[in-house]
Amino acid sequence: MHRTTTLRTVGVTAIALATVAAAPGAHAAATAPSYTIDVGAIGTYHHPTDTPAAPFIDADGTFHFQQSASLYSADSVHEWEFYTGKDMDTATKDEALSTAADPKNPQDRNDDTVWRCLNGPTGREATATPTPTGYSFANYCDLVGTWVDPDTGNWIGLVHNEFTPKPFGDGLHYDAIDYAVSTDHGRTWQIKGHALTSPYSTKRGDTTAFPEQTYYYGDGDPRLFVDMASGYFYVYYGSRIVDKGGSWGGFTEHVARAPISGKMATGTWQKYYDGAWQQPGVGGKESGVVSTDSSPTGYVAPDKEYDPTNKGTWRQQQAAGTLPGNSDLFILNIAYDAYLGKYIGTPERMADNTPQRIYATDDLAHPKWTLVGDTGSAYANSSWYRWLLDPVSKTQGTTVGKTFDSYCSIACANGSDGDFATITIDSDQPATAPVQLGKDYLLTAGGGFLVQDGSKTSVTQQISASAHWRFRSNGDGSFTVVNSVSDLALGVNDSNNAGRAWGAATEVSAVAKDGPSAGQQWFIQATKGRGGNAFRLVNRYSGLVLDLGGGSAATRPYRNWVGGSPDQKPATQALRFVPLG
Repeated sequence: MHRTTTLRTVGVTAIALATVAAAPGAHAAATAPSYTIDVGAIGTYHHPTDTPAAPFIDADGTFHFQQSASLYSADSVHEWEFYTGKDMDTATKDEALSTAADPKNPQDRNDDTVWRCLNGPTGREATATPTPTGYSFANYCDLVGTWVDPDTGNWIGLVHNEFTPKPFGDGLHYDAIDYAVSTDHGRTWQIKGHALTSPYSTKRGDTTAFPEQTYYYGDGDPRLFVDMASGYFYVYYGSRIVDKGGSWGGFTEHVARAPISGKMATGTWQKYYDGAWQQPGVGGKESGVVSTDSSPTGYVAPDKEYDPTNKGTWRQQQAAGTLPGNSDLFILNIAYDAYLGKYIGTPERMADNTPQRIYATDDLAHPKWTLVGDTGSAYANSSWYRWLLDPVSKTQGTTVGKTFDSYCSIACANGSDGDFATITIDSDQPATAPVQLGKDYLLTAGGGFLVQDGSKTSVTQQISASAHWRFRSNGDGSFTVVNSVSDLALGVNDSNNAGRAWGAATEVSAVAKDGPSAGQQWFIQATKGRGGNAFRLVNRYSGLVLDLGGGSAATRPYRNWVGGSPDQKPATQALRFVPLG
Protein backbone atom coordinates (compact mmCIF):
# COMPACT_ATOMS: atom_id res chain seq x y z
CA MET A 1 0.00 0.00 0.00
CA HIS A 2 1.17 3.52 -0.67
CA ARG A 3 -0.25 6.90 0.12
CA THR A 4 1.06 10.44 -0.13
CA THR A 5 -0.75 13.41 1.34
CA THR A 6 0.10 17.00 2.06
CA LEU A 7 -0.21 17.57 5.75
CA ARG A 8 -0.85 20.57 7.90
CA THR A 9 1.80 22.82 9.40
CA VAL A 10 3.37 22.82 12.83
CA GLY A 11 5.12 25.70 14.61
CA VAL A 12 8.83 25.48 15.35
CA THR A 13 11.34 26.91 17.76
CA ALA A 14 14.88 28.00 16.80
CA ILE A 15 17.80 27.04 19.03
CA ALA A 16 20.97 29.16 18.84
CA LEU A 17 24.43 27.67 19.43
CA ALA A 18 27.82 29.18 19.96
CA THR A 19 29.84 27.47 17.25
CA VAL A 20 27.35 25.82 14.90
CA ALA A 21 24.24 27.09 13.21
CA ALA A 22 21.53 25.22 15.08
CA ALA A 23 20.79 22.24 17.26
CA PRO A 24 18.89 19.23 15.93
CA GLY A 25 15.28 20.21 15.66
CA ALA A 26 15.87 23.86 14.86
CA HIS A 27 14.59 25.38 11.63
CA ALA A 28 15.98 28.44 9.95
CA ALA A 29 12.78 29.60 8.26
CA ALA A 30 10.26 31.73 10.12
CA THR A 31 7.25 30.18 8.40
CA ALA A 32 5.80 26.92 9.66
CA PRO A 33 6.74 23.82 7.65
CA SER A 34 4.39 21.58 5.73
CA TYR A 35 4.55 17.80 5.69
CA THR A 36 3.84 14.80 3.51
CA ILE A 37 3.31 11.25 4.68
CA ASP A 38 3.92 8.03 2.75
CA VAL A 39 2.66 4.63 3.83
CA GLY A 40 4.79 1.85 2.44
CA ALA A 41 4.71 -1.86 3.11
CA ILE A 42 2.40 -3.42 5.70
CA GLY A 43 4.16 -6.21 7.58
CA THR A 44 3.05 -8.77 10.16
CA TYR A 45 3.77 -8.73 13.87
CA HIS A 46 3.76 -12.38 14.89
CA HIS A 47 3.43 -12.16 18.70
CA PRO A 48 0.37 -10.04 19.52
CA THR A 49 -0.85 -10.01 23.12
CA ASP A 50 -2.48 -7.74 25.69
CA THR A 51 0.20 -5.01 25.86
CA PRO A 52 2.55 -3.34 23.38
CA ALA A 53 6.01 -4.84 23.01
CA ALA A 54 8.80 -2.96 24.80
CA PRO A 55 12.24 -3.41 23.16
CA PHE A 56 15.49 -2.94 25.09
CA ILE A 57 19.14 -4.06 24.99
CA ASP A 58 20.91 -5.56 28.01
CA ALA A 59 24.41 -4.71 29.22
CA ASP A 60 25.98 -7.54 27.21
CA GLY A 61 24.35 -6.35 23.99
CA THR A 62 21.57 -8.92 23.95
CA PHE A 63 18.34 -7.66 22.41
CA HIS A 64 15.08 -8.33 24.24
CA PHE A 65 11.52 -7.27 24.03
CA GLN A 66 8.96 -7.75 26.76
CA GLN A 67 5.18 -7.88 26.85
CA SER A 68 2.46 -9.05 29.24
CA ALA A 69 -1.05 -10.39 29.60
CA SER A 70 -3.20 -10.80 32.69
CA LEU A 71 -6.76 -11.85 31.97
CA TYR A 72 -9.52 -11.97 34.51
CA SER A 73 -10.52 -15.61 35.03
CA ALA A 74 -8.44 -17.87 37.26
CA ASP A 75 -7.48 -20.26 34.44
CA SER A 76 -6.54 -17.51 31.94
CA VAL A 77 -3.01 -16.40 31.11
CA HIS A 78 -1.16 -14.24 33.66
CA GLU A 79 2.37 -13.73 32.35
CA TRP A 80 5.29 -11.41 31.80
CA GLU A 81 6.87 -12.86 28.67
CA PHE A 82 10.25 -12.13 27.10
CA TYR A 83 11.65 -12.51 23.59
CA THR A 84 15.25 -12.39 22.41
CA GLY A 85 17.18 -12.52 19.16
CA LYS A 86 19.02 -10.29 16.73
CA ASP A 87 16.14 -7.83 16.44
CA MET A 88 12.36 -7.46 16.48
CA ASP A 89 12.00 -9.35 13.20
CA THR A 90 13.90 -12.45 14.31
CA ALA A 91 13.35 -12.58 18.08
CA THR A 92 11.72 -15.71 19.46
CA LYS A 93 10.24 -16.39 22.85
CA ASP A 94 12.84 -16.86 25.58
CA GLU A 95 11.19 -19.87 27.19
CA ALA A 96 13.64 -20.11 30.08
CA LEU A 97 13.18 -16.49 31.07
CA SER A 98 9.43 -16.43 30.39
CA THR A 99 8.90 -19.43 32.69
CA ALA A 100 11.44 -18.46 35.36
CA ALA A 101 10.38 -18.72 39.02
CA ASP A 102 11.77 -17.25 42.21
CA PRO A 103 13.71 -20.14 43.83
CA LYS A 104 12.81 -18.76 47.25
CA ASN A 105 9.13 -18.51 46.36
CA PRO A 106 8.02 -20.86 43.56
CA GLN A 107 4.58 -19.22 43.53
CA ASP A 108 6.16 -16.10 42.01
CA ARG A 109 6.72 -16.90 38.35
CA ASN A 110 6.98 -14.96 35.09
CA ASP A 111 4.42 -17.30 33.53
CA ASP A 112 2.06 -17.09 36.51
CA THR A 113 2.07 -13.60 38.00
CA VAL A 114 -0.98 -13.96 40.24
CA TRP A 115 1.05 -14.09 43.46
CA ARG A 116 3.23 -11.22 42.29
CA CYS A 117 0.27 -9.01 41.45
CA LEU A 118 -1.54 -9.73 44.72
CA ASN A 119 1.55 -9.09 46.86
CA GLY A 120 2.82 -5.89 45.24
CA PRO A 121 1.96 -2.48 46.70
CA THR A 122 -1.27 -2.11 44.72
CA GLY A 123 -2.22 -5.76 45.21
CA ARG A 124 -1.96 -5.42 48.99
CA GLU A 125 -4.27 -2.39 48.90
CA ALA A 126 -6.79 -3.99 46.54
CA THR A 127 -9.96 -5.76 47.60
CA ALA A 128 -11.66 -8.67 45.89
CA THR A 129 -15.14 -8.30 44.53
CA PRO A 130 -17.87 -9.80 46.74
CA THR A 131 -19.30 -11.49 43.65
CA PRO A 132 -16.31 -12.77 41.68
CA THR A 133 -18.12 -13.32 38.41
CA GLY A 134 -15.52 -12.65 35.74
CA TYR A 135 -12.91 -11.37 38.22
CA SER A 136 -11.10 -14.12 40.11
CA PHE A 137 -8.52 -11.91 41.84
CA ALA A 138 -8.23 -8.53 43.53
CA ASN A 139 -5.45 -7.29 41.22
CA TYR A 140 -4.01 -8.01 37.79
CA CYS A 141 -0.68 -6.52 36.71
CA ASP A 142 1.39 -6.16 33.55
CA LEU A 143 5.00 -5.08 33.04
CA VAL A 144 4.85 -2.32 30.40
CA GLY A 145 8.19 -0.68 29.50
CA THR A 146 11.66 -1.80 30.63
CA TRP A 147 14.92 0.14 31.09
CA VAL A 148 18.38 -1.12 32.08
CA ASP A 149 20.11 0.86 34.85
CA PRO A 150 23.67 1.89 33.81
CA ASP A 151 24.86 1.86 37.42
CA THR A 152 23.74 -1.64 38.39
CA GLY A 153 22.57 -3.47 35.28
CA ASN A 154 19.20 -3.95 36.96
CA TRP A 155 16.12 -4.15 34.79
CA ILE A 156 13.54 -1.59 35.92
CA GLY A 157 10.04 -1.20 34.53
CA LEU A 158 6.59 0.22 35.04
CA VAL A 159 3.70 -1.98 36.14
CA HIS A 160 0.11 -1.40 35.01
CA ASN A 161 -2.37 -2.57 37.69
CA GLU A 162 -6.10 -3.28 37.33
CA PHE A 163 -7.46 -3.73 40.84
CA THR A 164 -10.47 -3.71 43.16
CA PRO A 165 -12.88 -5.08 40.56
CA LYS A 166 -16.46 -3.84 40.44
CA PRO A 167 -15.90 -0.99 42.92
CA PHE A 168 -19.53 0.11 42.64
CA GLY A 169 -21.06 -3.18 41.53
CA ASP A 170 -20.24 -2.44 37.89
CA GLY A 171 -18.10 -4.52 35.56
CA LEU A 172 -14.88 -2.47 35.71
CA HIS A 173 -12.08 -1.62 38.17
CA TYR A 174 -9.45 0.94 39.19
CA ASP A 175 -6.00 1.49 37.61
CA ALA A 176 -2.63 2.44 39.13
CA ILE A 177 1.03 2.34 38.03
CA ASP A 178 3.83 0.85 40.14
CA TYR A 179 7.49 0.21 39.36
CA ALA A 180 9.39 -3.09 39.54
CA VAL A 181 13.07 -4.07 39.69
CA SER A 182 14.88 -7.24 38.62
CA THR A 183 18.45 -7.76 39.82
CA ASP A 184 18.94 -10.97 37.81
CA HIS A 185 18.15 -9.97 34.21
CA GLY A 186 14.43 -10.57 34.40
CA ARG A 187 14.28 -13.96 36.10
CA THR A 188 12.73 -12.60 39.30
CA TRP A 189 11.05 -9.28 40.05
CA GLN A 190 10.10 -7.15 43.02
CA ILE A 191 7.33 -4.61 42.65
CA LYS A 192 8.89 -1.91 44.79
CA GLY A 193 6.33 0.88 45.11
CA HIS A 194 3.85 3.23 43.52
CA ALA A 195 4.86 5.46 40.62
CA LEU A 196 1.57 7.11 39.57
CA THR A 197 -1.76 6.86 41.35
CA SER A 198 -5.19 8.42 41.11
CA PRO A 199 -5.90 11.90 42.51
CA TYR A 200 -9.12 10.39 43.87
CA SER A 201 -10.06 7.48 46.09
CA THR A 202 -9.55 3.90 44.89
CA LYS A 203 -11.49 2.30 47.74
CA ARG A 204 -14.44 0.05 47.09
CA GLY A 205 -17.81 1.78 47.22
CA ASP A 206 -16.44 5.15 48.37
CA THR A 207 -19.56 7.29 48.01
CA THR A 208 -17.94 10.13 49.94
CA ALA A 209 -15.34 10.58 47.21
CA PHE A 210 -17.84 9.78 44.45
CA PRO A 211 -21.29 10.94 45.61
CA GLU A 212 -22.94 11.04 42.17
CA GLN A 213 -23.26 8.68 39.21
CA THR A 214 -19.61 8.39 38.14
CA TYR A 215 -16.16 7.55 39.48
CA TYR A 216 -12.57 8.04 38.33
CA TYR A 217 -10.85 5.00 36.84
CA GLY A 218 -7.37 5.94 38.01
CA ASP A 219 -3.99 6.00 36.23
CA GLY A 220 -3.01 3.21 33.87
CA ASP A 221 -1.75 2.06 30.45
CA PRO A 222 1.72 3.66 30.79
CA ARG A 223 3.92 4.29 27.76
CA LEU A 224 7.52 4.85 28.87
CA PHE A 225 9.92 7.11 26.97
CA VAL A 226 13.57 7.77 27.92
CA ASP A 227 14.48 11.30 26.83
CA MET A 228 18.22 11.76 26.43
CA ALA A 229 17.80 15.43 25.56
CA SER A 230 16.43 16.37 28.98
CA GLY A 231 17.49 13.52 31.25
CA TYR A 232 13.92 12.56 32.17
CA PHE A 233 11.68 9.56 31.91
CA TYR A 234 8.38 10.64 30.40
CA VAL A 235 5.28 8.51 30.82
CA TYR A 236 2.07 9.11 28.94
CA TYR A 237 -0.82 7.33 30.64
CA GLY A 238 -4.60 7.23 30.50
CA SER A 239 -7.69 7.62 32.66
CA ARG A 240 -11.41 7.15 32.12
CA ILE A 241 -14.65 8.20 33.75
CA VAL A 242 -16.91 5.29 34.68
CA ASP A 243 -20.64 5.22 35.28
CA LYS A 244 -21.46 3.29 38.40
CA GLY A 245 -23.61 1.14 36.15
CA GLY A 246 -20.52 0.07 34.23
CA SER A 247 -20.29 2.19 31.06
CA TRP A 248 -17.06 4.14 30.58
CA GLY A 249 -16.03 7.22 28.58
CA GLY A 250 -14.32 10.53 29.12
CA PHE A 251 -11.06 9.00 27.88
CA THR A 252 -8.26 11.26 29.10
CA GLU A 253 -4.50 11.31 28.47
CA HIS A 254 -1.98 12.55 31.05
CA VAL A 255 1.80 12.79 31.30
CA ALA A 256 4.31 12.60 34.14
CA ARG A 257 8.08 12.72 34.26
CA ALA A 258 10.93 11.76 36.60
CA PRO A 259 14.70 12.31 36.46
CA ILE A 260 16.38 9.24 34.99
CA SER A 261 18.87 9.30 37.86
CA GLY A 262 15.93 8.52 40.19
CA LYS A 263 15.38 5.16 38.46
CA MET A 264 11.56 5.36 38.51
CA ALA A 265 11.39 5.25 42.31
CA THR A 266 8.37 6.37 44.30
CA GLY A 267 8.50 10.11 44.91
CA THR A 268 10.61 10.95 41.86
CA TRP A 269 7.59 11.42 39.57
CA GLN A 270 5.88 14.74 38.90
CA LYS A 271 2.59 15.02 37.05
CA TYR A 272 1.92 17.70 34.45
CA TYR A 273 -0.85 19.93 35.81
CA ASP A 274 -2.06 23.33 34.64
CA GLY A 275 0.94 23.80 32.37
CA ALA A 276 3.68 22.83 34.84
CA TRP A 277 5.30 19.78 36.46
CA GLN A 278 3.90 20.58 39.88
CA GLN A 279 1.96 17.62 41.26
CA PRO A 280 3.37 14.47 42.90
CA GLY A 281 3.07 11.18 41.07
CA VAL A 282 1.33 9.51 44.01
CA GLY A 283 -2.10 11.07 44.45
CA GLY A 284 -1.34 14.32 42.64
CA LYS A 285 -3.68 16.21 40.35
CA GLU A 286 -3.26 15.77 36.60
CA SER A 287 -4.26 17.72 33.53
CA GLY A 288 -5.78 16.12 30.49
CA VAL A 289 -3.32 16.40 27.61
CA VAL A 290 -4.92 17.21 24.25
CA SER A 291 -3.80 18.41 20.84
CA THR A 292 -3.67 22.08 19.95
CA ASP A 293 -6.80 21.48 17.87
CA SER A 294 -8.65 20.95 21.14
CA SER A 295 -6.87 23.59 23.24
CA PRO A 296 -4.18 26.11 22.27
CA THR A 297 -2.43 25.40 25.60
CA GLY A 298 -2.20 21.68 24.86
CA TYR A 299 -4.06 20.72 28.04
CA VAL A 300 -7.47 20.97 29.67
CA ALA A 301 -7.92 23.90 32.03
CA PRO A 302 -8.35 22.83 35.69
CA ASP A 303 -11.89 24.23 35.91
CA LYS A 304 -12.90 22.10 32.90
CA GLU A 305 -11.62 18.81 34.32
CA TYR A 306 -13.70 16.00 35.80
CA ASP A 307 -15.49 16.80 39.04
CA PRO A 308 -16.98 13.80 40.89
CA THR A 309 -19.69 16.02 42.40
CA ASN A 310 -21.14 16.78 38.96
CA LYS A 311 -24.44 15.04 38.32
CA GLY A 312 -25.20 12.78 35.39
CA THR A 313 -23.55 9.96 33.50
CA TRP A 314 -20.34 10.65 31.63
CA ARG A 315 -22.31 11.02 28.40
CA GLN A 316 -24.70 13.47 30.02
CA GLN A 317 -21.82 15.45 31.50
CA GLN A 318 -20.06 15.66 28.14
CA ALA A 319 -23.29 16.82 26.52
CA ALA A 320 -23.72 19.46 29.24
CA GLY A 321 -20.12 20.65 28.91
CA THR A 322 -19.17 19.65 32.47
CA LEU A 323 -16.80 16.88 31.32
CA PRO A 324 -14.19 17.24 28.55
CA GLY A 325 -14.59 15.26 25.38
CA ASN A 326 -12.40 12.23 24.81
CA SER A 327 -8.75 13.19 24.35
CA ASP A 328 -7.45 12.90 20.79
CA LEU A 329 -4.09 11.83 22.31
CA PHE A 330 -5.47 8.89 24.31
CA ILE A 331 -2.69 6.34 24.99
CA LEU A 332 0.09 8.18 23.16
CA ASN A 333 3.20 6.32 22.00
CA ILE A 334 6.13 8.61 21.23
CA ALA A 335 9.60 8.73 19.68
CA TYR A 336 12.10 11.43 18.75
CA ASP A 337 12.15 11.96 14.98
CA ALA A 338 15.69 13.12 14.20
CA TYR A 339 14.82 14.06 10.62
CA LEU A 340 12.03 16.42 11.67
CA GLY A 341 13.76 17.50 14.87
CA LYS A 342 10.52 16.86 16.74
CA TYR A 343 8.90 14.30 18.97
CA ILE A 344 6.19 12.38 17.17
CA GLY A 345 3.27 10.54 18.73
CA THR A 346 0.77 7.93 17.58
CA PRO A 347 -2.28 7.59 19.83
CA GLU A 348 -4.43 4.52 19.87
CA ARG A 349 -7.82 4.39 18.20
CA MET A 350 -10.25 7.28 18.07
CA ALA A 351 -12.88 5.03 16.48
CA ASP A 352 -12.97 1.61 14.86
CA ASN A 353 -11.16 1.16 11.54
CA THR A 354 -9.86 4.72 11.21
CA PRO A 355 -6.60 6.10 9.78
CA GLN A 356 -3.63 6.28 12.13
CA ARG A 357 -3.13 9.84 13.31
CA ILE A 358 0.36 11.28 13.85
CA TYR A 359 1.12 14.27 16.08
CA ALA A 360 4.29 16.27 16.73
CA THR A 361 5.68 18.58 19.39
CA ASP A 362 8.94 20.51 19.65
CA ASP A 363 9.44 19.92 23.35
CA LEU A 364 8.31 17.35 25.90
CA ALA A 365 8.81 19.74 28.81
CA HIS A 366 6.18 22.10 27.36
CA PRO A 367 4.06 19.72 25.27
CA LYS A 368 1.92 21.15 22.51
CA TRP A 369 0.98 18.24 20.30
CA THR A 370 -0.24 19.27 16.86
CA LEU A 371 -1.78 16.96 14.28
CA VAL A 372 0.46 16.64 11.25
CA GLY A 373 -1.75 14.18 9.39
CA ASP A 374 -2.93 10.60 9.16
CA THR A 375 -2.40 7.51 7.06
CA GLY A 376 -5.74 7.62 5.25
CA SER A 377 -7.15 4.48 3.69
CA ALA A 378 -3.65 3.09 3.14
CA TYR A 379 -3.50 2.11 6.82
CA ALA A 380 -6.69 2.09 8.89
CA ASN A 381 -7.17 0.12 12.09
CA SER A 382 -8.94 -0.14 15.44
CA SER A 383 -5.67 -0.59 17.31
CA TRP A 384 -5.49 -1.43 20.99
CA TYR A 385 -1.71 -1.29 21.51
CA ARG A 386 0.92 0.61 19.52
CA TRP A 387 4.68 1.28 19.52
CA LEU A 388 7.32 2.74 17.17
CA LEU A 389 10.55 1.16 15.92
CA ASP A 390 13.57 2.29 13.91
CA PRO A 391 13.62 0.11 10.75
CA VAL A 392 17.43 0.28 10.45
CA SER A 393 18.35 -1.10 13.86
CA LYS A 394 15.02 -2.90 14.40
CA THR A 395 15.84 -2.87 18.11
CA GLN A 396 14.79 0.52 19.49
CA GLY A 397 12.10 3.12 19.07
CA THR A 398 13.46 5.97 21.17
CA THR A 399 14.96 7.73 18.15
CA VAL A 400 13.79 7.23 14.58
CA GLY A 401 14.60 8.87 11.29
CA LYS A 402 12.60 10.00 8.30
CA THR A 403 11.13 6.50 7.94
CA PHE A 404 9.91 4.40 10.86
CA ASP A 405 7.78 1.35 11.57
CA SER A 406 4.51 1.87 13.44
CA TYR A 407 3.47 -1.37 15.16
CA CYS A 408 0.02 -2.55 16.24
CA SER A 409 -1.06 -5.42 18.47
CA ILE A 410 -4.74 -6.50 18.51
CA ALA A 411 -7.46 -5.01 16.25
CA CYS A 412 -5.04 -3.97 13.51
CA ALA A 413 -5.51 -3.32 9.79
CA ASN A 414 -7.73 -5.63 7.75
CA GLY A 415 -8.74 -7.62 10.82
CA SER A 416 -5.18 -8.61 11.69
CA ASP A 417 -4.15 -9.13 15.33
CA GLY A 418 -0.63 -7.86 14.67
CA ASP A 419 1.00 -5.70 12.00
CA PHE A 420 3.33 -2.80 11.32
CA ALA A 421 3.24 -0.06 8.71
CA THR A 422 6.39 1.50 7.32
CA ILE A 423 5.73 5.24 7.39
CA THR A 424 7.78 8.12 5.98
CA ILE A 425 7.18 11.71 7.04
CA ASP A 426 8.84 14.34 4.86
CA SER A 427 8.88 18.10 5.30
CA ASP A 428 9.80 21.17 3.32
CA GLN A 429 11.70 22.25 6.45
CA PRO A 430 13.45 19.27 8.05
CA ALA A 431 15.64 19.88 11.08
CA THR A 432 18.65 22.06 10.35
CA ALA A 433 21.91 20.09 10.45
CA PRO A 434 23.78 20.91 13.67
CA VAL A 435 27.08 20.87 11.76
CA GLN A 436 28.28 22.14 8.42
CA LEU A 437 28.63 19.20 6.08
CA GLY A 438 32.09 18.84 4.57
CA LYS A 439 33.75 20.98 7.24
CA ASP A 440 36.42 19.61 9.58
CA TYR A 441 35.69 19.40 13.32
CA LEU A 442 37.41 18.34 16.49
CA LEU A 443 35.25 16.08 18.67
CA THR A 444 36.06 16.73 22.30
CA ALA A 445 34.53 15.81 25.65
CA GLY A 446 35.86 15.59 29.19
CA GLY A 447 39.11 17.24 28.19
CA GLY A 448 40.10 14.76 25.48
CA PHE A 449 39.96 14.66 21.68
CA LEU A 450 38.76 11.74 19.57
CA VAL A 451 41.46 10.52 17.17
CA GLN A 452 41.82 7.71 14.68
CA ASP A 453 44.41 5.18 15.84
CA GLY A 454 44.95 2.70 13.00
CA SER A 455 41.66 0.84 12.63
CA LYS A 456 40.64 1.85 16.15
CA THR A 457 40.06 5.13 17.92
CA SER A 458 41.47 6.65 21.07
CA VAL A 459 41.28 9.81 23.15
CA THR A 460 44.29 12.10 23.54
CA GLN A 461 45.16 15.55 24.77
CA GLN A 462 47.04 16.34 21.55
CA ILE A 463 45.45 17.78 18.42
CA SER A 464 46.70 16.24 15.17
CA ALA A 465 45.38 15.57 11.69
CA SER A 466 43.97 12.26 12.93
CA ALA A 467 41.65 14.27 15.20
CA HIS A 468 39.91 15.91 12.23
CA TRP A 469 36.39 14.58 11.49
CA ARG A 470 33.66 15.38 8.99
CA PHE A 471 29.92 14.76 9.08
CA ARG A 472 27.93 13.37 6.18
CA SER A 473 24.18 13.42 6.20
CA ASN A 474 22.44 10.13 5.48
CA GLY A 475 19.34 12.06 4.42
CA ASP A 476 17.08 10.66 7.14
CA GLY A 477 18.22 12.52 10.25
CA SER A 478 21.26 10.34 10.92
CA PHE A 479 24.92 11.09 10.10
CA THR A 480 28.09 9.27 9.16
CA VAL A 481 31.21 10.61 10.89
CA VAL A 482 34.37 10.10 8.82
CA ASN A 483 38.00 10.85 9.55
CA SER A 484 39.16 13.71 7.33
CA VAL A 485 42.50 12.05 6.52
CA SER A 486 41.56 8.40 6.00
CA ASP A 487 37.91 8.85 4.95
CA LEU A 488 37.07 5.89 7.19
CA ALA A 489 33.83 6.00 9.15
CA LEU A 490 33.50 6.00 12.92
CA GLY A 491 31.36 3.15 14.22
CA VAL A 492 31.03 -0.10 16.12
CA ASN A 493 31.04 -3.70 14.95
CA ASP A 494 27.41 -4.39 14.07
CA SER A 495 27.80 -8.06 13.21
CA ASN A 496 27.18 -9.33 16.76
CA ASN A 497 26.01 -8.44 20.25
CA ALA A 498 29.48 -7.26 21.32
CA GLY A 499 29.10 -4.13 19.21
CA ARG A 500 26.10 -3.02 21.23
CA ALA A 501 27.38 -4.12 24.64
CA TRP A 502 28.25 -1.49 27.23
CA GLY A 503 31.80 -0.26 26.68
CA ALA A 504 32.03 -1.44 23.07
CA ALA A 505 35.13 0.17 21.55
CA THR A 506 34.63 2.37 18.50
CA GLU A 507 36.55 1.68 15.32
CA VAL A 508 36.93 3.11 11.83
CA SER A 509 36.12 1.26 8.61
CA ALA A 510 35.24 1.90 5.00
CA VAL A 511 31.67 2.69 4.01
CA ALA A 512 30.14 0.17 1.64
CA LYS A 513 28.93 1.23 -1.80
CA ASP A 514 25.29 0.83 -0.72
CA GLY A 515 25.79 3.16 2.22
CA PRO A 516 26.83 3.09 5.87
CA SER A 517 25.89 0.17 8.07
CA ALA A 518 23.80 0.62 11.21
CA GLY A 519 26.98 0.64 13.31
CA GLN A 520 28.37 3.53 11.21
CA GLN A 521 25.29 5.72 11.65
CA TRP A 522 24.84 8.25 14.45
CA PHE A 523 22.02 10.44 15.69
CA ILE A 524 23.04 13.83 17.08
CA GLN A 525 21.21 14.57 20.31
CA ALA A 526 21.31 18.10 21.68
CA THR A 527 22.34 18.27 25.33
CA LYS A 528 20.12 20.61 27.30
CA GLY A 529 21.13 22.39 30.45
CA ARG A 530 24.87 22.59 29.75
CA GLY A 531 24.95 25.61 27.45
CA GLY A 532 26.84 26.26 24.25
CA ASN A 533 27.72 23.66 21.66
CA ALA A 534 27.17 20.37 23.50
CA PHE A 535 25.78 17.20 21.95
CA ARG A 536 25.66 13.47 22.31
CA LEU A 537 26.36 11.06 19.47
CA VAL A 538 23.94 8.12 19.74
CA ASN A 539 24.90 5.02 17.80
CA ARG A 540 22.06 3.71 15.67
CA TYR A 541 23.00 0.05 16.07
CA SER A 542 23.22 -0.01 19.85
CA GLY A 543 21.39 3.09 21.08
CA LEU A 544 24.48 3.77 23.22
CA VAL A 545 26.29 7.09 23.46
CA LEU A 546 29.85 7.91 22.36
CA ASP A 547 31.86 8.32 25.56
CA LEU A 548 35.40 9.75 25.63
CA GLY A 549 36.16 8.94 29.26
CA GLY A 550 39.20 7.18 30.66
CA GLY A 551 41.44 7.71 27.66
CA SER A 552 39.36 5.49 25.40
CA ALA A 553 36.51 5.97 22.96
CA ALA A 554 33.61 3.62 23.55
CA THR A 555 29.83 3.50 23.44
CA ARG A 556 28.19 3.45 26.85
CA PRO A 557 24.70 3.96 28.31
CA TYR A 558 23.40 7.50 28.44
CA ARG A 559 23.84 9.27 31.73
CA ASN A 560 23.37 12.82 32.96
CA TRP A 561 24.37 11.95 36.52
CA VAL A 562 27.63 10.81 38.10
CA GLY A 563 27.71 7.11 38.83
CA GLY A 564 29.11 3.76 37.86
CA SER A 565 32.90 3.70 37.46
CA PRO A 566 34.96 6.86 37.99
CA ASP A 567 35.40 7.18 34.22
CA GLN A 568 31.67 7.33 33.54
CA LYS A 569 30.53 10.91 33.95
CA PRO A 570 28.16 13.16 32.02
CA ALA A 571 31.05 15.37 30.91
CA THR A 572 32.67 12.54 28.92
CA GLN A 573 29.51 12.17 26.82
CA ALA A 574 28.77 15.88 26.29
CA LEU A 575 30.60 16.43 23.02
CA ARG A 576 31.67 19.75 21.59
CA PHE A 577 32.11 20.05 17.85
CA VAL A 578 34.94 22.54 17.36
CA PRO A 579 35.09 23.76 13.74
CA LEU A 580 38.49 24.02 12.06
CA GLY A 581 39.65 26.40 9.36
